[in-house]
Amino acid sequence: MDTDALWQLVWTQLKIDDPATRTAFETAADIRRLTAGNSLIAQDEAEDHVFILLQGEAQVILLSEAGREVWLDTLPQGNIIGEIAALTGAPRTSEIIAGTSLLAAAFPGPLFLDLVAQHGQMGVALARQLAVRVQHTTKRMFELSAMAAPGRVYAELIRLSEPGDEPETVVIRPTPSLTDIARRISTTRETVSRTISKLEKRGLLKRHKDGFELLDPDRLRGS
Repeated sequence: MDTDALWQLVWTQLKIDDPATRTAFETAADIRRLTAGNSLIAQDEAEDHVFILLQGEAQVILLSEAGREVWLDTLPQGNIIGEIAALTGAPRTSEIIAGTSLLAAAFPGPLFLDLVAQHGQMGVALARQLAVRVQHTTKRMFELSAMAAPGRVYAELIRLSEPGDEPETVVIRPTPSLTDIARRISTTRETVSRTISKLEKRGLLKRHKDGFELLDPDRLRGS
């Protein structure tokens, strides 16, 4: 897909339909390409570029003083990334790594904020994303403090699921990495594997060649 088509998808996701806003940001953008595993943003870096993710998926990682990586979030296409440093002037608080090959539109922090001040639809889109992330983080913090590991596995499977091809089916495609699930919920791969096996035995999950099917998601939510 060419860059123009990607922009159109992103504008739809951000709910921005004003032609002047679209043109202003597209004209000012510096397009960057990264391969999987490379850093888009380095933790503690005193740099304030803001990025709009046009294609691919970015991983948000926190690096402890001991060098341990703590997974925080996965950001798909359409996300605005790096805005906190631009808004606060503080160093980067986390590492942003390309989870896949990605294409990003880059803006120096001051330029991005000037454009936001001129184009209110982008300001609303940014506020909406920040609100969703706060909700997301709050929910995960609650799960981590109040739920045992199996419960967090259930919650993550529900988050990863989407409607299937048949009515009332709920699926996860492609088959998720058990290691990635473990990182997301701060547990071990072995715990995730055991929990999924138990869900199969209880008739709540079925494995397919291309993914998982959740057979009773309402019951899973209440487990």
